[in-house]
Amino acid sequence: MKIKKSRLIVLVAILITALLIVFKLAGNKRQFQEDVAFAKRTVEKIPVAVDTVNIGILSENIVATGTLEASDVLTLVSETQGKIIAIYKEKGDRVSAGDIIAKVDDEVISASVLTAEANYEQFEKDVERLTRLSDEKAVTRRDLEQAIIGQKKAKADLINARKALGNTSIKAPIPGYINNDFITVGQLLGGGSPVCEIVNNSRLKLNIKVSEREVYRIQTGENVNVHLTVFPDKEFNGRITSIAEKADAAMKFNAEITLVNDGSAHLKSGLYAEAELPVKNTEQLIISKACIVGSMESPVVYVARNGKAEKRQLVVGQSNDSHIEVLNGLSAGEQVIVSGQLNLKDGDDINVVN
Repeated sequence: MKIKKSRLIVLVAILITALLIVFKLAGNKRQFQEDVAFAKRTVEKIPVAVDTVNIGILSENIVATGTLEASDVLTLVSETQGKIIAIYKEKGDRVSAGDIIAKVDDEVISASVLTAEANYEQFEKDVERLTRLSDEKAVTRRDLEQAIIGQKKAKADLINARKALGNTSIKAPIPGYINNDFITVGQLLGGGSPVCEIVNNSRLKLNIKVSEREVYRIQTGENVNVHLTVFPDKEFNGRITSIAEKADAAMKFNAEITLVNDGSAHLKSGLYAEAELPVKNTEQLIISKACIVGSMESPVVYVARNGKAEKRQLVVGQSNDSHIEVLNGLSAGEQVIVSGQLNLKDGDDINVVN
């Protein structure tokens, strides 16, 4: 009887142990399932890195290129007719304002000046005589008036004749150098015939183009640093002298930079130049360019918000190599996704890993 009772106790103990094992396994299974579900949820979230939208200073200089041009380029034309009898300045020569470049035969014009002088002197005498006679009532008032009209015309003829005589000495109206000449000794010139081209390099201009975003960041009167390929170790000073009010067909605005050529580097027209245009640096809302999805013309970013990716369309402004100004679409302090955003969709679950 005692043996049966002992066996019963053992069986009960085994049963209790088995039940405990079953309950334990069932609990582990539930925990395992919960762990798997948690891991699955974590895996389904897209890992991303974020950066905080800050207010900062976007420091940048606009760089534009072009070629130097002379501020003054003049094609000198003849103001008289006649044969060229002498040339004093040729291609490549430097000239000052007023220098005689060439001489036109003045024999005929000199004779016309003498005739005009004699004619004017005669009218002066006639007016003097008729004035005296008019006072004495010896001639009519009409006779005197006709003489005065003739005197005025004779004076105008004399002025024109002397001017024509002066024009036979063809003079440089501006300083510079003769870039091209178009005449030879013995050539017959007509009025308006080209004589030479004078280039004045004392002031040079650099024509550049800036974008519609850049045009509002520069202004006339600002100083500019100019670099030339042929003088890599030198820096030249320029000044913005004009900015176009209208864009060209490519939506670019022309701007002109003027440089004073002091002769130290003997700057010439046609040299390639690069200008650094300073811009006003103010505090702005900025983000890294790495955040941008798509093109800069229609930029999109994703913001980390309550565990999800929120798509934002931006309006952007100026930029430099690494950052860009945000005009609309973000607020300071928001978390913008900087890594892992390329395959995101609006509303995707995300896991911020930084």
